[in-house]
Amino acid sequence: MVKKKKSNQFLRSCIFEALMILLQQKKYDDITVSEITSKAGVSRMTYYRTYSSKEDIVIQHFKEMVTELKEKDPEIGNQPYEVWYKVLLDFVYSEQELMAYILRTPVLANACESFLLDLGQYCLRKYRDLDLDDPYVLNWVMYKAGAFSFVVSRWIKNGFKETPEKILEWIVHYENESVFG
Repeated sequence: MVKKKKSNQFLRSCIFEALMILLQQKKYDDITVSEITSKAGVSRMTYYRTYSSKEDIVIQHFKEMVTELKEKDPEIGNQPYEVWYKVLLDFVYSEQELMAYILRTPVLANACESFLLDLGQYCLRKYRDLDLDDPYVLNWVMYKAGAFSFVVSRWIKNGFKETPEKILEWIVHYENESVFG
């Protein structure tokens, strides 16, 4: 079982790397599944057994990162929001090339946004026991997620000029006091 899991991880890694290489050469919409499988050295059948779409390659990569994070720190969900922000900022910073591709590709940006919103809602329900069926609470979550997303998007577009620590410092400041008085 462990051997099969490692084999699947290796295949997913090869396919993800193939997509990243192809993204350096052409636009996302122009990349075909055949090109991905050829570059990865896997069959189309393996690809379709593993992924439902090209977007799923990136989403599954994110899911693997979340799994690794939970394995490293099973109590991450019980940490203060500032720790959550730091983990996300460090992840974005460690995946600069991928993040730039995502921002330039609307279909990837939408898929990733949906995944991150689902992940955020799951974490808030599980670890913070928030009632996300309450429109007030859900809108508060969307407001916070939107603010965070816009700050991170701007950071990516500006070429990561600031460190994750500096961005975190700003976010904490924004949350603790109003710029408008």
